[in-house]
Amino acid sequence: MMGRMRFRPLTSMRTKLKTVSLFLVVLCLTLLFSGCQKDDYPRPTRAFYCNDFANILYGATKEQIILEGEDLYEQTKDLDDGGAQLVIATFEVAGPEEIAEVDKTELYRSWEIGDNDMGLLVILFFVPETIDEIDYLVLEETQVEVGYRMEQYLTPSHLGLIIDETLYSEAWDDLDSAVMHMTYALVEAIYEEAYGDTSYVYDMELFQAYVEINPDGDLEGEDIPMGFLVYLLSPFSTASDRLGAIIGIVFFVFLSGTGTMILRNKGGGGSSGGAGIFRRRR
Repeated sequence: MMGRMRFRPLTSMRTKLKTVSLFLVVLCLTLLFSGCQKDDYPRPTRAFYCNDFANILYGATKEQIILEGEDLYEQTKDLDDGGAQLVIATFEVAGPEEIAEVDKTELYRSWEIGDNDMGLLVILFFVPETIDEIDYLVLEETQVEVGYRMEQYLTPSHLGLIIDETLYSEAWDDLDSAVMHMTYALVEAIYEEAYGDTSYVYDMELFQAYVEINPDGDLEGEDIPMGFLVYLLSPFSTASDRLGAIIGIVFFVFLSGTGTMILRNKGGGGSSGGAGIFRRRR
């Protein structure tokens, strides 16, 4: 005797599919919007080590900062307390009120700078200013955030001295030379203090000659912010961002019936506790 055929009414299946689809859409949108609300800071650039959001540095300067950051990480990643990362960021702000809204510790943590908490984040804040009817961006304040483990090697007083003698030194008439001198000096200090390596050398005259010959550098898009897909694959995205995207993809595949880019540079997962320095324009 043949058993009864088991089946479900087509209309019932369609109703359930619509219900599930609606639920997925609502959940996806909720997660995505909640992720956007928590994402108060911009994603780092593809190159990671230089994030010139104020668009004030020459391409050649950004290129050299990136190369120094990459080399520092590669040279130290297999050492004790290794994986040091130096990240530079610039922001254009309207004034001190906007600067106060930026939490350097949260930005450091969201970018996850440095393996083993061996990171250093330098933030340069620029404000618009008109001088003789010409509009400029002027360096208003500098903030430095230090990773937990990096604190034992670079103290606030040491960092302050480096910033004062390079970025704020009267030896440089142009911003790019001052920023690059600061970068070189910080890299040198990390090598010497954290790893006992005194072989690092730099040549400011050589850098300036390179900028004069090729001011735009050869970045080829490395200094633009990460795309959303790259961001999702990076360590900077939140769990809600990833879950929302996954649900959206599953939802699309489910309805359609169809069944990358890899970051070269990224944060090492480091954290910090708020140690660092502040320097304002005199």
